[in-house]
Amino acid sequence: MLKRCYVNALVLVSLAVPCAAQAPESSTIAIPKALRTASAQCSQGVVYDTGTFTLGYSIGSGNPDDATMVMKFDLPAGTTRLDQVCGCFLRSQAAGPSSMSFEALVYDDNGPGGQPGTLLGSVNAIASAIPMSPQFYSIDFTGSGIVLPDTSVYVGFRWPGGNIGLCGDTTSTTPLHTSFGSANSGASWINTQTMFAGSAPRVLGVRLDPKSVATTCTPSATALCLNNNRFRVTATFDTTSGQSGQAQVVKLTDETGYLWFFSSNNVEVVTKVLNACSFNNRYWVYSAGLTDVHVVLTVTDTQTGAFRTYNNPQSQPFLPILDSSAFATCP
Repeated sequence: MLKRCYVNALVLVSLAVPCAAQAPESSTIAIPKALRTASAQCSQGVVYDTGTFTLGYSIGSGNPDDATMVMKFDLPAGTTRLDQVCGCFLRSQAAGPSSMSFEALVYDDNGPGGQPGTLLGSVNAIASAIPMSPQFYSIDFTGSGIVLPDTSVYVGFRWPGGNIGLCGDTTSTTPLHTSFGSANSGASWINTQTMFAGSAPRVLGVRLDPKSVATTCTPSATALCLNNNRFRVTATFDTTSGQSGQAQVVKLTDETGYLWFFSSNNVEVVTKVLNACSFNNRYWVYSAGLTDVHVVLTVTDTQTGAFRTYNNPQSQPFLPILDSSAFATCP
């Protein structure tokens, strides 16, 4: 009886000892100096790399979804979607697959401490004939339906890992961009500076083409929208007797409209915005007035935010405005 109790106690003690946490299986793939230049896909978009890579980075042993790596992007103002994402992969000389199915991923940066947080969406892709040198693969995002909540997001890939690595650059002069890796499909993240300590990437082989939704002019009683609704014309007025207000507007053509102050039958100012990009690479603003009150006329390029203000002094006849250099914002 005593012996039996002693054995049970040993069993209970062994069950109470937790297993040591297992670190993710990570590895790097050396790239010979002569093979470090990458292909040019997405090179006209948002590119943080210098075009050359020193190592490939992998997690896991080649099983589906073993490796997930993402890099943080700060995109141009107004970016709400992505047109294209490009990922740079290479394979080691070890025997193994030279093609794979993978996912391009977009995460919000709302995780703990600014880590990847909410998965905003993914697009499935295939990489074929993966070489032993850096090769970018393009993924079309135009039909993904992914809408970015702001301009700070993580973009990267989930792939089998193993003998296939994501390109990275360790060159000390390359600016450092935050990146994370995961061995459990994004359930938890490790900064790549820790995961690959001693050979950590300063930048990963992730490029993208952002899509900005251009702001346009919204017509109203006081906003005249001209030239494909790109330019907004507004005005204020005041008189020597103390009358003041916003000009009311009437559109005549896509390029021309007029303003009135006191009565819709009484035209005060006529304004047009002309596309002269093919002539002097400018948009022109021409205006003429039939008034001598103080007028402040403002023309705004809603696509770029640039604006021009024209001031007619009180008790002075409205002089013609012939501004053939108004907006250097072609096309």
